[in-house]
Amino acid sequence: MKSKKTIIIHSKVAYGYVGSNTTSLVLQVAGQDAIAVPTVILSNRYGLPTVGGGLMPSALFQEVLDGILKLNILDEVSSIVTGYIGSAELVEQTAAFIRTIKKSHPDILYLCDPVMGDQPQGLYVNQEVPKAIIEHLLPLADVLTPNQFEIETILNQPVTSYEALVRAVEKHPILQSKDILITGCRFKDTTDQLLHIVVKQKEAYKVVKIDYVPIDPPGTGELFAALVLLLKLKEYEAYADCAKEASILIKRALRRIVKEGRSEFDLNDILTVHAEM
Repeated sequence: MKSKKTIIIHSKVAYGYVGSNTTSLVLQVAGQDAIAVPTVILSNRYGLPTVGGGLMPSALFQEVLDGILKLNILDEVSSIVTGYIGSAELVEQTAAFIRTIKKSHPDILYLCDPVMGDQPQGLYVNQEVPKAIIEHLLPLADVLTPNQFEIETILNQPVTSYEALVRAVEKHPILQSKDILITGCRFKDTTDQLLHIVVKQKEAYKVVKIDYVPIDPPGTGELFAALVLLLKLKEYEAYADCAKEASILIKRALRRIVKEGRSEFDLNDILTVHAEM
């Protein structure tokens, strides 16, 4: 794997392994440098009894993005990842930043994890954020890693079967030309013991079947996206292979969490995932 840099635009928490804490660590322990730009700065993830902090002010966020461009380091950058972005304004600023980079460095891989929500809780961003992501970030992305709830939000329709999902994606003016890994898919014929990852690469579709582990700790989505990116940077050609290996590594981590009676990822989980690659 080429030792280059990844720009990460994601949430930042002081405590815990979600957002850029997870994404940066996964890449850094593998030798890929991380340039992390926070979209929110929080004491801990949402969902705990208390949380301090908040959204990055747009002016400060813009100063950070502009400062990165002024460093003249884009020749060292191999990829960009975006995740949780807490406002439509920051989404638009992020899109302008990526657009500028892509003009001069079109080969930089942009992975968009369109963080919007999940089942059963639904949206956990402002209602304007999904609209902004669809309008401004999706067209720029080389690869997308939505979960089933997020792909249904993008498509503006439920998908109850693999065939219906493929038809909807092929009709979508943006998605039809994108590489996509859709995680956590449950269709009407999916057994309780399985989940599906639907992978679209160019015109080909594949389904990666994974064993269901009865726990869904915060940060699972960003761990999957980070592993997929890392495997792709390691010269994996097929996203289906990336998805399969990433899901195996995550399944082992989830089983350890269940066995130890925990509910969240910790440092050892991330380091063990790296050691098992």
